Amino acid sequence: MWPVSERWDPSLRGTARPAARATVYPPAGDPFAARLLSWSVTADRTAQIRRTCQAVLAPDTPRGLAGVTAQGSYLQLDVGLDYGDGTAELIPQGYFRLDEVSTQLPTGGVQVQGYGREKVVQDDAFERPRTSAANSSGLDVIESLLLESVPDAVVVRRTTRDAAVPRTTWETDRWKAIDGDDASIARALGVEVWADGRGRFVISDVPTLSDPPVWTVDTGPRGVLVTAAASASTAGFYNVVVVSGDASDGSVPVGPVIVRDLLPTSPTRVGGPMGRRVRHYSSPLIRTAGQADTAGRTMLANSVGLTEGLSFTAVPNSALEPGDVTLVLAEDQPPALHILDRIGLSSSGAMSCETRSTRADDGSS
Repeated sequence: MWPVSERWDPSLRGTARPAARATVYPPAGDPFAARLLSWSVTADRTAQIRRTCQAVLAPDTPRGLAGVTAQGSYLQLDVGLDYGDGTAELIPQGYFRLDEVSTQLPTGGVQVQGYGREKVVQDDAFERPRTSAANSSGLDVIESLLLESVPDAVVVRRTTRDAAVPRTTWETDRWKAIDGDDASIARALGVEVWADGRGRFVISDVPTLSDPPVWTVDTGPRGVLVTAAASASTAGFYNVVVVSGDASDGSVPVGPVIVRDLLPTSPTRVGGPMGRRVRHYSSPLIRTAGQADTAGRTMLANSVGLTEGLSFTAVPNSALEPGDVTLVLAEDQPPALHILDRIGLSSSGAMSCETRSTRADDGSS
C-alpha cells in the first residue's frame, strides 16, 4: 500500500471527495497538466503488464510531439482525495506510455490508452541471443536488463532474495528472461518484477497471507464494502511442487526438491480432501537445493489459495496495490484475509477488486 497520511482512512469513510490529476510528458517539450474528462485504471499482478489506463482528456489538450501523441508521450495519473479545506492527497496510479490516441469528433475530447513500463521492456526484444556472465547476481542481471530498455528508470529492490545465475542464453524475449515465464530469473529467485505508480521498477517477494493486512474492508455506518461475491475453483491448483535444475551448462543437476502443502488445518493439504496435485518445474537457473526450495515455496504460495476467491466493490482506495493483504469483514461471514490480485479504479464509480485466499509459507516442507 502506498504510504498515506493519518487523514486518509477516516476521510475515505467520511465526506472527502475524489480527486484526480493528469500530467502529460511529451517527447518534445515540457510536461504539462491536462484536464481529465474521464479515466479508468486496472492494476493486475497476474498480468504481464501490471497497469493499464484509459482516459479522455479535454478537447483543448495539445496534440503532436509537444503534446499528446502515440510517438512517445507518457501520462502520469494521480488519484486520491480532496479534503475540502484546500488540500488534497493524491496517489500515483501509473506512468503510462500512450500507445493509442484518438479524437472524439466533432467536439469530444482526446481519448488515450496507456500501458505501464513493463510494455517498454517487452517491446525491446533482444536483437540477437543474449548470454549472461556466469555466476552473476540474479538481481543485478534483472536490473541490467531493465535499464538497458529504460535507462532513466529507478529500480527498487524490496527483497533480500538473490542467487548466482549460471551462464544462460536467451533468444529474443527480454521480458521472459526477467519475469515473463517459468524460465525467468524472477521465478528462479522466488520474486516478481513490476512497475509501480511512479513508473519505477520494483523487485519484490511474492505476497502471502503471512504479510500483515493493510486495510479493513467492512460494512456498517462507516464501512467501505459495497458488494461482495465469493467463488471457488480448482483451476491452476496444485499442492505439491517438484523443482529441479536442468543443468544445461553441464554442471551437476539439482533436485528434485519437493515442496508440499502440509499445514494440518489447510483444506488444500496433501492427504486432505483435495488429494495430491503435482506440478513439475525445471529451470537452468536453479543451481542449489536452497534455490529450488525457495522457488518451490513461492510457486506453492501462488497456487494453494486459488480454490477460494472473493470479488468485491468498495469505496475507492487508490493507495492499494495488487499483492496487498486486506481483512474482509462481510455480514454473516467470518473475518477473512485476502490478497488483492486485481484492482479497478475509475472516475465513474466504486473500486472493483479480485482477491484470493492463500496459505502462508509456514507449514510447507
